[in-house]
Amino acid sequence: MNSFHVSRRKFLEYLSMIAAALPLQGRANAKERAVAEPFNFMFLGDLHFDKLMHHDMNYLKEKYPNDIHQIENYSRITRENLSSLMRASKECANETDAKFYLQIGDFVEGLCGSKELASVQTNELIDYIDQQQLRPFLAVKGNHDITGTGAKEVYQEVVLPWQAKQLKRPLTSANNVYVHNNARFLLFDCFNEAEGLSWLKSVIKDHKTDEVLFFCTHIPVVPYDARSNWHIYVHPEQQQQREELLNMLAEHKAIVLSGHLHKTSIVTRSTQAGNFVQVGLGSVIPSLNSPIKNHLKGLDAYGPDLVNLEPQFVPSSLKARVEILEKEKPFIRHYEYADFCGYASVHVSKQREVTLSIFANADKDPWTTVNLTRLLNA
Repeated sequence: MNSFHVSRRKFLEYLSMIAAALPLQGRANAKERAVAEPFNFMFLGDLHFDKLMHHDMNYLKEKYPNDIHQIENYSRITRENLSSLMRASKECANETDAKFYLQIGDFVEGLCGSKELASVQTNELIDYIDQQQLRPFLAVKGNHDITGTGAKEVYQEVVLPWQAKQLKRPLTSANNVYVHNNARFLLFDCFNEAEGLSWLKSVIKDHKTDEVLFFCTHIPVVPYDARSNWHIYVHPEQQQQREELLNMLAEHKAIVLSGHLHKTSIVTRSTQAGNFVQVGLGSVIPSLNSPIKNHLKGLDAYGPDLVNLEPQFVPSSLKARVEILEKEKPFIRHYEYADFCGYASVHVSKQREVTLSIFANADKDPWTTVNLTRLLNA
């Protein structure tokens, strides 16, 4: 358990102090920013909403036999734990007056076997979110959201119109921009490489110096655990694109929100253009009292030994994963990691200070509260 553990009441008091405080670096432009108001939003990781009835089992046995156990487990988690997670996050949202939800992809499990079943699965989750009045609910595209027969069509025909309603404008792509108050959110489609980086270059130019920039991506930018080959632009032939992305994020002092790995992490990464911060989060809770495992903190904890967190993970890729971590280590300026899932609340102050509180499982007291702006500027 992280030593920074406070009650929700203390957490709310802390946010109030942040909102009231005006740091020295913000005083010069106080008049310019007078129209900005502090706000909160809720941050969710992968959900993998699922029920066994959403799947053609013959299709799974033929096409995805190794995923059957995962589907059984995610169906159990949906049945047993999803409502508790959503209830806890909604209570936190009400107490902090959160303005919207941001979910970082893999909101459904996919792998259904037909367009009809994929549509049922997706619409059931949308209906559930609407019934819970979790609106607006912004969802980044994840790999599971478009995996399986008919899934891509359902994403175009069901998910994009749903997201258009949340963003209150027509959508033709999963690459989107959302601006709220003094913050700009770039919702990045990791799975449209032909469009992704060129789109980002075009829209990041609109980022204003008095806005916080959140880069929202399902797949992480910076590797941080044993699966160090699970990040954007990982292949050797993509290193130019990777360098462009890293430098753009640093130049704009971005806060990266990511998922995919079902782990919790906070990393500061340096580049030639400066620093950016990345947060990793998962919301697939195995049980409501799941233990927090492998809590690591400090620069000494980051390096090739992270592969030992999952010694059985794809032995054939071990050498490559070790090399990736070795190359990345000199650029890491802050590192914290733990093996658990939950939800988070993010506070953006009037002066653009960003504070993150992470809750384990469906807990009502935060596991940790971190000032991301200080990590960014360290």
